[in-house]
Amino acid sequence: MAGKIDNLASRLTVLAEPMRLDIMTIISKAGTCCASDILEHFDITQPTLSHHMSVLIENGLVTASKSGRFMRYSVNKPAVNELKKVFDVLCEDAEAPQPKSEEPVRREKKKDKDKDKKKKKDKKKKK
Repeated sequence: MAGKIDNLASRLTVLAEPMRLDIMTIISKAGTCCASDILEHFDITQPTLSHHMSVLIENGLVTASKSGRFMRYSVNKPAVNELKKVFDVLCEDAEAPQPKSEEPVRREKKKDKDKDKKKKKDKKKKK
């Protein structure tokens, strides 16, 4: 279990870099794309993109496949879904229903009604 958590934490660290998160978003929207498609969105060099792509691939967030002379990149959906499950669990815990407590205001109102009834009875007795 610790290995899985370490792997998830490593992937979150990789995605914490804004450029990589942007790259993942571009690839996800396109389905698959090559480096030139990604470079159109940034003012970076090809070696810089290559570094980011290597990190994403090494951490299993992106897959690469050769298509002719180009590399085609796509999001590794199972890896991203594992991260999604972590956030789903965190959100479920945060949204867990809180136990209902009795409202003292209602008890006070009932007590007030009982007092009013008692006063009316006392008044009737005096008459």
